[in-house]
Amino acid sequence: MITKELTHASEELLQFISQCESLNYKNNDSLVSMKFYWCLAEGGMWHATTDDTGKIFSVSGIHPFKDGYRALFRGAQLEPRPVKGLNRNMMQSWGMYDQMPLQISYANGKPIYITTNVNHDASGRMNRIHNSCKTMAKSGMLDYIGDEELFNTQQSIWQVNVDTYSIIRKRNED
Repeated sequence: MITKELTHASEELLQFISQCESLNYKNNDSLVSMKFYWCLAEGGMWHATTDDTGKIFSVSGIHPFKDGYRALFRGAQLEPRPVKGLNRNMMQSWGMYDQMPLQISYANGKPIYITTNVNHDASGRMNRIHNSCKTMAKSGMLDYIGDEELFNTQQSIWQVNVDTYSIIRKRNED
């Protein structure tokens, strides 16, 4: 698997979006809904995980937010990363496992935040991710900052503890 920066809407990205649309992933069913160009214009970046043929199966963005960056923005994946046993720290997520290190590097030492929807579940999976963030807060990987309205949606804000994240990720290396 290869994870790289995405700086333009490639044919592979458009194919990924088409698959997201067929799966009813509302935040990733078009360049507009995923705020692709907005993220880049704001000083952000996109990361994509591909197979050896270049087919994208996971995407997430990072953009300036508060005093740092918001990571895993509009993250979606078509298939999970294989892990052994149960995983409470979302290491089955290509975004959390493969894209987050690049996003940490992109943030260049500034605070990194993740947001989860509190009430509105556009994908059918956000409630589970929100609950996973609560578990990651118990492990010290995330700190709960609070809830606020972002893009007309009530969201919880979590700050990534980069040192703890790095330790947990290392434990989950292949």
